[in-house]
Amino acid sequence: MEITFLYKNVTKTEERNFVEYVSTKVAAIENLLSKFSKDACLLKVVIEKFNKHDAYQVEFVLSLPTKALIGSEASHSITKAVDLSKDRLITQVKKHLAHLRKDRSHKSIRDADLVDKKVDVLEKVL
Repeated sequence: MEITFLYKNVTKTEERNFVEYVSTKVAAIENLLSKFSKDACLLKVVIEKFNKHDAYQVEFVLSLPTKALIGSEASHSITKAVDLSKDRLITQVKKHLAHLRKDRSHKSIRDADLVDKKVDVLEKVL
């Protein structure tokens, strides 16, 4: 997976801390993407500092061959914003992989009711 970092209104020390912290957190995303080739996955990590509010916005944009996923979060600390946006992205990746597998985690209630009614009707007829 290729990783690209973009910065806006961030000092050099914050930039260095951000890159180091994100590098430790990316392994969780890479583990989920073992199905895709390393060339096919592009991760763009964007950080923006809002001086007026003393807050940071972190955005993870993951481009897969099948879909682009975005996890974004704003917080007053860099680490909290990175963790929350990473968690949002991981949730989307898991959901997308389940969709690709055509995995349905829930069963339709309506279908079960129809089967029960058909069985009752057949029992009455016979």
